[in-house]
Amino acid sequence: MLHLRLLLVFILIGGLNVSAQINTFRLSEKKKKEIRSFENYDNLVIINVLLQDTIPIKLILDSGIEGLIITDPQLVSAFEPYCLRKFKLTAPGNSVSLDACVTPVVKVSFGNLEPMFGNMILLQEEIFSLDSFIGAKVHGLIGIDKFKQLAVTINYYKNQIRFTRPQDYKVPFMAEVIPLHLLRGRPFMTARVELDTKEIRDLWLMIDSGANHPLLIETDSTDTYQPLNSLEGTIGRGLGGNINGEFVRSGWIMLGNYRLDNIITSLSSDYFIGSPSIRDHRNGTLGAGALSRFNVTFDYSNNRMILEKGRKFNQPFEYNMSGIIFESASTDFNLFKVSEVIKDSPAYHAGIEAGDLLIGINDKPVFELSLAELNGMLNRNPGTLISLIMNRDGKPMNFKFKLERLI
Repeated sequence: MLHLRLLLVFILIGGLNVSAQINTFRLSEKKKKEIRSFENYDNLVIINVLLQDTIPIKLILDSGIEGLIITDPQLVSAFEPYCLRKFKLTAPGNSVSLDACVTPVVKVSFGNLEPMFGNMILLQEEIFSLDSFIGAKVHGLIGIDKFKQLAVTINYYKNQIRFTRPQDYKVPFMAEVIPLHLLRGRPFMTARVELDTKEIRDLWLMIDSGANHPLLIETDSTDTYQPLNSLEGTIGRGLGGNINGEFVRSGWIMLGNYRLDNIITSLSSDYFIGSPSIRDHRNGTLGAGALSRFNVTFDYSNNRMILEKGRKFNQPFEYNMSGIIFESASTDFNLFKVSEVIKDSPAYHAGIEAGDLLIGINDKPVFELSLAELNGMLNRNPGTLISLIMNRDGKPMNFKFKLERLI
């Protein structure tokens, strides 16, 4: 429970003149850079910030949203009584608008950066738990637009973020500078893609660091495109819930002069419900599965993104080779439940069912693993023999199968 004193501080700050506040993070005059570590969950960047000088929270650093969104039910219920107004929010994964509200101005601190003062959006309906999907406690999301006065460099290999002033940032040798179009605080770019049909198209993509897919194509925006061979399944989870679609392997995607080959591509015709103008006429999104191959710098003040080849650049793109989609099923995130089994996958033929609880994998107790580590074991090295101990209706059951590429 949040202490009443914290809420009183909230009320006092909320009464200040919003126009007098700084609603983005900045470097102090005495510093030339700030480097912060982050938690990496399947290429999602989780940062630790301080709310109202007292409340530590974890947020996904997400270029695909604008502002600060709180999803944690306890935090929402604590701040909800002080909301200024309510509204409807459209989110991926749901055709129905979600209830949300806007708080008065709050103070948000992050490391040694100058704090920002701004409103929070409280998501009043938690249709899907971010915690169970990520496998760690997360309280919400924060847009990179809150750092737009800075050059923000994400190193996915070292799990570090470097903040510098744009005028002090030096483009690395051999790096690619990608022009960006900023629309409502979100970055867009054009990328050339060879589809699985061998057709080459220029796609208008939103850059979404808060989604861990490499590439997503919204097929209702691409006219005549029909995939040749695809795999049906849950392609992701958004604030609105599960997102259904298909997976294919595209031939390649060009990001400047960098080319990523055999890229796993998610397809959806209902990823984001709404008119083309609401979606900014985009054809899809470029996610963290592709961005993590680089050291990525977002420089919103100069409308550009800089890509420097990273340590993961040559890693092959792979997708779930077991057919099991796990989610966390405990508050300490060391118990995992099968939420879905892909039809005709190795796990499907082995007899694993949704609802089964994982006890052990390859003679390793499950409590020693994170969800990201577990998924990593099942997403690489085709032909590997997997031995699982599952609990079904209170009874232990043993399953064995070999990993295989489903795409």
